[in-house]
Amino acid sequence: MQGSTEDMKQQKRSLSEALQTVAAVRQPRLAAVPVTRGPSPKGETEADQNLATPKVLSARAGKRLIGGHFDKAVSRQLRELAAREDATVQALLAEAMNMLFAARALPQIAEP
Repeated sequence: MQGSTEDMKQQKRSLSEALQTVAAVRQPRLAAVPVTRGPSPKGETEADQNLATPKVLSARAGKRLIGGHFDKAVSRQLRELAAREDATVQALLAEAMNMLFAARALPQIAEP
């Protein structure tokens, strides 16, 4: 019985390594940058500040998350459309926002 547990651990490691390899090939690693915050309260050490300071991917620096709650079918359809068009959901949402902005005579400023 223990041999099978060892086999499963080896399989998990192999799957994990394979996924990391695929992820490294598909997307370059982005640097994490600290989020700027105001002055720290008195008595807080530098180590405390480092623990409390969240990290943000450099590609997301200066950006805001815009979201909404929709039915599961809407989410699935959007992901299927992205796959069919070889696009990202982010790119499709930027396109949709720009269409809305254009319909309201506003500048089309959304970027994927």
